[in-house]
Amino acid sequence: MGRRMAVWYAGSAAVLLLVATTGLYLTIAASLDAEADQFLAYSVDYLTKYHDVYELSRVQDEWTESDFRVRDASGLTIFATRAAGDRLPQSLVPGAAGITFRTATGRWFRALSRRAGGRIYEVSYDRTRELELLGRYRHYMAFFLIPALTASTVAGIVIAHRGLQPLGEIAATARRIGPERLDERIVTDGLPAELGDLALTFNVMLNRIQVSFGRLERFSGDIAHELRTPVHAIRNVAEVALATSRTREEDRDALAACLSSAEHLSRLIERLLFLARADDPRTVLELETFDLATELAAIREFYEPAAAEAGIKLVAITPPRLMCRLDRTLFQRALGNLLTNALAHTPEGGRVAVSASLDAGSLVITVSDTGVGIAAEHLPHLFDRFYRPDPARAHGQGVGLGLAIVKSIAELHRGRASIASRPGDGSVVTLSFPAPQHDEIVISP
Repeated sequence: MGRRMAVWYAGSAAVLLLVATTGLYLTIAASLDAEADQFLAYSVDYLTKYHDVYELSRVQDEWTESDFRVRDASGLTIFATRAAGDRLPQSLVPGAAGITFRTATGRWFRALSRRAGGRIYEVSYDRTRELELLGRYRHYMAFFLIPALTASTVAGIVIAHRGLQPLGEIAATARRIGPERLDERIVTDGLPAELGDLALTFNVMLNRIQVSFGRLERFSGDIAHELRTPVHAIRNVAEVALATSRTREEDRDALAACLSSAEHLSRLIERLLFLARADDPRTVLELETFDLATELAAIREFYEPAAAEAGIKLVAITPPRLMCRLDRTLFQRALGNLLTNALAHTPEGGRVAVSASLDAGSLVITVSDTGVGIAAEHLPHLFDRFYRPDPARAHGQGVGLGLAIVKSIAELHRGRASIASRPGDGSVVTLSFPAPQHDEIVISP
């Protein structure tokens, strides 16, 4: 890349130098031609002042700056002339632009012809010195271009090397970064502004990768741990049943234990698959418009028996005709996870409430309980996958994916999830979804 940059720099410098010097040369040459024609036109004007042959003959003796010839209108008769040898060619056309020609002696002349007062005036003058000056300019131009091109090539190589050196350092750092060195970052001190922005962006990306990699490592370890538990349970029950079973009742108990572990394993796998699909940016939601008040009432009715059995009061508070546009199945799943958690951590005689409102263009849904609450150090991690405030709790109370699923569902709808809690005062989980626009609301008859 550096070699190509040097070549491009040298080539562009060469083109610019050639265009500049050539343009200057052509400008000088055109200016000299214009001055020569202006001088010759002035000479013609001077000659037209003399009409008598005697006066023209006197001019012949006085004229020293140029040669001239005066003919009649037909061009056959010469009234007066001051031209040595071939300094005035016979091919001059009256009214045409001046021409530059070379005589047999090697001298250069400029000549033109004009018709005035019934006569043809032809004038010329020696411009050998001017053309020699232009020739020296061409020589100097070539003499100047060769070292200039050499200098531009060397400068291009140096500039390309120094300009690409920071890129080389960035590339070397990127090559060193791997799974075992994710903490290394590109040094941005001394970088040009453009590369500094690139390096900062790269470092931010590395930060995200490091966080994601760490989360993936923890996630993989948690998956292995959670899958190992039901698999070992199934294996142990099967081994014990094969070794000690004597009756059909014992076999039935062993199969029931295996089935329970298999169901737990199935639920875990299903939740993991859902989270994987939720992380896919190509996931398409099946959005539909429905009345949130009616939906929350149906969800409350579904969970009412479980709440009554646990001695917990379950209420739903929402204004009537509050329309929303969400994926109904995912919304029901998110609310179901929240209500299941709330009912599981609220003692008998407690209260679980679901409420909905419209706040600053967002649909806000809260699930609050009067349960045991959660310590402050656990709150930032509650939506992490497999995170459980009490890792020693008994099997069957969940694997720490419920709130992670709730968060994924909220983010799929371009919303967010948050939680507030204090030990002994219960918890409040808040879901925020974008409110539907007026043209998105369709009310069925």
